[in-house]
Amino acid sequence: MKKSRFVGLLAILVVLSSSSTNMWTASAVYNHIQQGSLGLNDDIHHDVYAPSIVNMTQLDAYEYHNDVRGDKKYRWKVDELEITDNFHIAEGDKNLKIGDKLIISLGDDPSNQLAQPHVWCLIYVNDVMARYTNDVAHGRAVFKFVQPIGINYYENFTDPYYNSTVFLDYYEANYNYTQFNETHYGQIFFYNETSFFDYLDTSPFINKTLWTIEESVARYSNTIITEINNVTNIELIYDKETGFLNEMYYSASFINGTGYFAGVNMTLIRLHGWGLPYTVTTWVVWIPILLITVGLIVAIRLRAFQRFRLYLEARKIAQRE
Repeated sequence: MKKSRFVGLLAILVVLSSSSTNMWTASAVYNHIQQGSLGLNDDIHHDVYAPSIVNMTQLDAYEYHNDVRGDKKYRWKVDELEITDNFHIAEGDKNLKIGDKLIISLGDDPSNQLAQPHVWCLIYVNDVMARYTNDVAHGRAVFKFVQPIGINYYENFTDPYYNSTVFLDYYEANYNYTQFNETHYGQIFFYNETSFFDYLDTSPFINKTLWTIEESVARYSNTIITEINNVTNIELIYDKETGFLNEMYYSASFINGTGYFAGVNMTLIRLHGWGLPYTVTTWVVWIPILLITVGLIVAIRLRAFQRFRLYLEARKIAQRE
């Protein structure tokens, strides 16, 4: 046999054996890890959900900070984003990328339509509206960015769970809510003495392993393991006074049936005036502006510009002479 034919045959055998080995390995990994939930080389499309504390039947009980009102806009920025080419993370129907601005636009005061966040709050990725599959998904997306700061407890809850004797007895004992009530349209509303985040910290109906309430912030941390090697971590840090999301740290890693890795690491940070991160005071912009303004006023009062022009003209004359 000629040497060239031998080399060609050997190459074919190597390719075939490699393909067979890959298929056998993929089959074993697929059956062991994925249990049939992901196809071979599937792309992964993932949404970031709000904390699972939003009872959509209880929206009328929530209160918001005074800054959360109509005609206001709030911004967050995708500050860091590391992503594999087969992983897509989305807000509504918009895939996110590094540098994107997520904008909450309030068309009305929440108090006018508490139970319909999809009406009073719209979410944009840059300047394009993010559209959700339904109103409930939209509402939960709102709670990812803006948490309530207070909650009202009233006697006739729409959900039987919240109308239970155990629930009401707890709040009567711990919040003394019967002494903080007002009547509106024949309905008695019982007001919580403390804040919504204090409720998260003290209520026996909230998973304490997910929430940590500190002096100025509230942290939500959750790890979800859906299958072997499929892990999602999320940490949300809220400003306790206003309820705004300050920071988000999100990571997810998935391995599909072929051992094909997909993953993402994302950091989201809230912005405020002048597009600065919430940790940077706007005085870094205002102080130079004030100094320049004061300097201009002083220069005008002392006729500094006229004096400088006369100096230049005198210098020219001296050079000619």
